[in-house]
Amino acid sequence: MKKIYSNLENFKSFLPNLSYFFSSNIITQICSFIVILLFARNYSALEFGKFTVAQTIFFLLYSLSFSNIHYYLNKAISQNFQNRRREIGSCFLITFYASVFLYTLLALSLNFFFLDEDLKNLILIISLILIVEPFSIFYSEIFVRGQFKIIFKIKVIQSLIFFCIKLFIILNKFDFIYIALAYFLESLFFALLVIFYFKKNGNNFMNLIFEKEYTIKIINKIFLFPLLAFSLIVAMRIDILMISNILNPEQSAYYSSASRLITIILIFSTLFFQFIYPNLSRFINDKNTMSRIFRNIIFLSFYSSLLFLGAVVIFGELYLKLFGKDYIVAHNSFIILSISLFFSLVINLWIQKQFLLSNHLNILFYQLATILFNIILNSYLIASYGIAGAALASLFSTLIAFLITNLPSPFEIYEILKCFGFKTQKQAAKDIISIVLLKKNPERLEKIKD
Repeated sequence: MKKIYSNLENFKSFLPNLSYFFSSNIITQICSFIVILLFARNYSALEFGKFTVAQTIFFLLYSLSFSNIHYYLNKAISQNFQNRRREIGSCFLITFYASVFLYTLLALSLNFFFLDEDLKNLILIISLILIVEPFSIFYSEIFVRGQFKIIFKIKVIQSLIFFCIKLFIILNKFDFIYIALAYFLESLFFALLVIFYFKKNGNNFMNLIFEKEYTIKIINKIFLFPLLAFSLIVAMRIDILMISNILNPEQSAYYSSASRLITIILIFSTLFFQFIYPNLSRFINDKNTMSRIFRNIIFLSFYSSLLFLGAVVIFGELYLKLFGKDYIVAHNSFIILSISLFFSLVINLWIQKQFLLSNHLNILFYQLATILFNIILNSYLIASYGIAGAALASLFSTLIAFLITNLPSPFEIYEILKCFGFKTQKQAAKDIISIVLLKKNPERLEKIKD
């Protein structure tokens, strides 16, 4: 099989594919933001609150359903594409049985909680996505082939169709249960499109290999994945929960308006790492190449963060006014969070590297340490400095946790510091400029049949 992109180690000939990949996700994020905004404006605060609770429960369950199994699968089929039938078959079994178990557990557990019927039904309908998600596992095969035009087509068709459906439901003020149903149907539609293009690539479902022993072997490799995903969600939400508890829900809303944009940037940085992940996995043992790629990404992250910080200082209040005049009080928090953005991007890069090296315990230790220090620092700083204290706690907890995690191997810290040398930055600038100036169409990969 051809490489997804040629000369990835020099960051060449992959910008067109990246533009397809990112633009589809940007469209998805915009549609999602507009839907949530209109939902909040057209329905009562109680209904919107119930929907938020239902979504939160789904995300927690989704994180435990091996939702991040793509880290393993993309790496495995990138390194040995001919073994994809066995890898995909086993990963499907793992995610399907985990999802069915979690949904069954949820349905039984809801009987023991005193929740109104609307909320229970809302939770059950949204969580049906758990049952559908395993069928989108075939997305990895399309992704590893580098078929980003197809990925763009799938996501744009899905986003636009269901954006219109949700818009129709909201503007006509149908029962909010139908909005939850639309989210489930959107997930089902996405899975069906993925299956269609998976078949169109020449794959035959009858040739998928389901082996008990091989599946158990994979589980032994990725048994920490659900805990990693769950701890990540907790680490990202702990500050907002503590602000609400120590101060009040309104202050939590102000802080959320500032942290929302930071979270979106981090999501797109994760998408970028996912984009280059298959080829990174091919030369993980080439230390020089890997170091050069990571240095270039750190260089780009640093100067992008500086630009973002400048924009926040100048235009931050204008952005916060979009939520309302009262939200301007979060400007100082916004600046602090913008300062921490660079460190968050670098740590995110480090996490992707640990996934490549299968150092899952390092990631888990870092995330648990982040949660612990966040709780300790938030307890003091929020009480003393309000929501600005929460931003400071977020900054310091990530740095302390990262330093403690890497004390046994200070080479990781040295590699980051090394990126700020003049020669390193000069070389990184040359590499990145060469990408910008290079014009090349996305590669057309061959159709590989079973």
